[in-house]
Amino acid sequence: MLTLAELLKILPDARYQGAADPAATTVDAVTADSRLVQPGSLFVAVSGGRVDGHRFLLAACAAGASALLGSTPLATLLASGMIPPDVPYVQTADSRIALALSCAALHDFPSRKLPVIGVTGTDGKTTTCMLLESILATATADVAYPAGRVGVVTTVGAHIYGQAIDTGLHVTTPDAPAVQRFLAEMVAAGCQYAVIESTSHGLAQARVAAVDFDIAAVTNITHEHLDFHGTRDAYVAAKARLFRSLYATPPKPGVARCAVLNADDTGSYGALLAVLSQEALLHNCQVPVRSYGIPTHGATRLDVVATDVAYTTDRTRFSVAWWGGVFPVETPLIGEFNVYNILCAITAALTLGIAPGIVQEGIAKMPGVLGRMQRMDRGQPFLAVVDFAHTPISLENALRTLRLLVGLNAPDGAGRLIAVFGSAGLRDRAKRALMGRVSGRLADFSVITAEDPRTEDLDEICRAIERGVCEFAGPGAYAIVTDRAEAIQTAVHMAQPGDVVVAFGKGHERSMCFGETEYPWSDQDVMLAALDCRIP
Repeated sequence: MLTLAELLKILPDARYQGAADPAATTVDAVTADSRLVQPGSLFVAVSGGRVDGHRFLLAACAAGASALLGSTPLATLLASGMIPPDVPYVQTADSRIALALSCAALHDFPSRKLPVIGVTGTDGKTTTCMLLESILATATADVAYPAGRVGVVTTVGAHIYGQAIDTGLHVTTPDAPAVQRFLAEMVAAGCQYAVIESTSHGLAQARVAAVDFDIAAVTNITHEHLDFHGTRDAYVAAKARLFRSLYATPPKPGVARCAVLNADDTGSYGALLAVLSQEALLHNCQVPVRSYGIPTHGATRLDVVATDVAYTTDRTRFSVAWWGGVFPVETPLIGEFNVYNILCAITAALTLGIAPGIVQEGIAKMPGVLGRMQRMDRGQPFLAVVDFAHTPISLENALRTLRLLVGLNAPDGAGRLIAVFGSAGLRDRAKRALMGRVSGRLADFSVITAEDPRTEDLDEICRAIERGVCEFAGPGAYAIVTDRAEAIQTAVHMAQPGDVVVAFGKGHERSMCFGETEYPWSDQDVMLAALDCRIP
């Protein structure tokens, strides 16, 4: 609990308007959802989304809100009847930032009490966060805490001491109240580290605005979310907010600070270095920059390097050269993209002072992430996989990796790569044909299907993908099956020994959106059901 007066001190450009004494007005909870308002809540009216939160000020008052916060002048709200007279009202320029700061203040700024690592990027964020969890859990495990003292918030869910906490059916970064609540729970539980996956939506919408980051890491930045951000520059700028937050975070005693960049990702490396230079001038301080990569890919200055990379069908081995020496790594994760994810996690962990031996152990025992190259087995003579790849680059990386597994169960080593995928409605339309081109070029057979069509015409989405497929594949190399369960069943039924069947795009998600409704969905359940009823 805190008073409105205490809250006003930490909100930038806050203007209080009301007859009540802010020092006597208490706040027991903070929310931007009027349905969650209880007596004593601060209701924050957020604008800029599909619905203007200022429309729900009256409802929040009726539910017992002790104070209101928004970005619209009080006089305008009173004139339009959107707010009752004499209700404590705080106006700020950016109510999203005010929401994050208010939630952090309510929980006594939990991110100031432990090291926090933020991970952003287009692909590989969740895997990198889970790798960090495994490394840091290994570093902090003891008899009392066998699962380690680490908390993680990702798009898959939240973990505290290895215990899973659901964050919703279909989310990116959780909203600011949830993020601060998770951080407070981590502090209360005695966690020694926190890892926060930070999506571009989460950064742009200030969901992590009040998190004090000590390490900011990026996996890569490719073609994605231009429907939301508008341009690639705006997308990169949203990702760069994580690094701006890093500079805005006051140093914590005994905690290392660092920006971790992928030097081989030429599309983002230079832009993020420029942001870091600007922030260094603005804050009159320097934050160390560590870069990682694979030397054969052209980068000249690397702090953490993967050499002697060797891939097999079920694991990857390589050597890591860093500023303190060289050590080997072995992981059940496969594919070059996972080498980059591992390098990103290693760079952050070594910066925190984690010993190489602990890093090795943590990586070796991290089996995988839900919906990321997840193998589905019912004893069938072919490989079935569920993967989250939903961008042109991630789809290409996944298909190239899976190509290594084709023919494993066939006596003659022959086999086909069968890809089931779609593209989301009300999202970047340009990537639909790009996804089709990738699959048409790299898969032997493409099954085009639904992936959250939302309010768009599913047939039209599929035809856009089809145009891309047809640039590289003939009519006999693809099919359109709009029902996703039927599409997966079709791929499973056509599979022969040595084939690889993979469903892309949903991964860990537990719902699929048709119209404006989220329906329960699991690619894993559907894939297993298809395998169970496969025609012999």
